[in-house]
Amino acid sequence: MSACLLLVVCGRIGRVVNLAAVVMAACWLLATIETRAFAQVPAEPPERGRVLHIIDVDGAGLHPLPSEAGKTYGSPDWSPDGEWLAYDVSLINHDVNSTRIEVIRANGEDRREIGHGAMPSWSPDGKQIVAHTYTSEGIVVMDVDGDGRETIMEHWGSPRWSPVGNRVVAANSGGGLSIFDLTAGTEYGVLRRVPVYQGLSIAPDGLRVCFADPNGALMLATFDAEMKHASAKRLVDGGYFSHSSWSPDGKQIAFTWKPDPSTEDPEQLYLLDVDHPETPPRKLKGLDSADDNADPDWSPDGKQIAFSLKKGRSATE
Repeated sequence: MSACLLLVVCGRIGRVVNLAAVVMAACWLLATIETRAFAQVPAEPPERGRVLHIIDVDGAGLHPLPSEAGKTYGSPDWSPDGEWLAYDVSLINHDVNSTRIEVIRANGEDRREIGHGAMPSWSPDGKQIVAHTYTSEGIVVMDVDGDGRETIMEHWGSPRWSPVGNRVVAANSGGGLSIFDLTAGTEYGVLRRVPVYQGLSIAPDGLRVCFADPNGALMLATFDAEMKHASAKRLVDGGYFSHSSWSPDGKQIAFTWKPDPSTEDPEQLYLLDVDHPETPPRKLKGLDSADDNADPDWSPDGKQIAFSLKKGRSATE
């Protein structure tokens, strides 16, 4: 508008003929340029949430589970009978305290919320779930319908219910692993000097725990029969690691890995032969490397892996 007024003033001083026509044409041209310039500025794309997917171990059959816009989903965990999945869901870009636990049938039906919390894990009999919270409530055990909620450990910790021994294993914020004996009602720690990141997993024998070292390693802890003492070794070095899951036969581990954290490359899912860790991990087939793929959990029959997927952006976005 200021440019149009300037033309008017100049026109009056210079006694320009057909002043009104000149000014109207100039204003039209200026408005057109400004509109086009504004249209060429891309809007900031909305943040994308993670969506739960299931894929066959051989890379076939990839499909999503139901989701809602504005929410992000993660940490899926299969029920022992393979009929259900428990997982956490929160509002995108909201405080973690909005995180809730839901359960859904593996076929995508009968979805329902059972309470606040994150990183759920089923009991071996399929009747209860353990999860951590981002509040002072700590780590809780509840029935699969959300009733009977009870705190068992007063800290955060990505808990996993051991398939044997009536124990829950969790990360300890001070270092190492915390073990809660559900029969005795007592908690104790092991490997106190070893840093443990979220997303640990327990082998079918209940005596081996895979976890991520935040300093850049995929670790394996091996316990004695009483789960009182453990030794730890590195399985894979270098990069960023998080959630892992054992195959039902205890021979392989699926895990989230970003080999070079300095790049913009998204996380991917890898498989590792536990008995031959010298063999390089291999990417899970059937996934788009432009997507961020994480949080794997192996189905009880060993045929499928549930995980969370965040779509990558195209070059035009």
